[in-house]
Amino acid sequence: MPGFSEKLWDMGRTPSQHLGLLVFGLVALLTGLISRSMLAVVGSAGGIAALSLAALFLVGVGGFFVTLALFLGAYTAEGDSWTTTVWRIAQLLAAVLVLIFVF
Repeated sequence: MPGFSEKLWDMGRTPSQHLGLLVFGLVALLTGLISRSMLAVVGSAGGIAALSLAALFLVGVGGFFVTLALFLGAYTAEGDSWTTTVWRIAQLLAAVLVLIFVF
């Protein structure tokens, strides 16, 4: 039975699965950032705490999936041309920047 890491590795193998991970992560990031910006208009302390927790969770999940999609995309890219190499480096750099600024 495959473990969690093998399942994550298989998620990003094909381009459609890679794009699915990326879109899910970006939507979760956007939803978390919108929720975080709504904190100023929420009135009660309980509402602020709940919305803040949900926003932090969504930003964390989104950052994880965007980073995972970028790392898997860079690792599974095929070819030895210089454009493929540049694309791999760009994806790895973007993944590191997401790790730095989101987490």
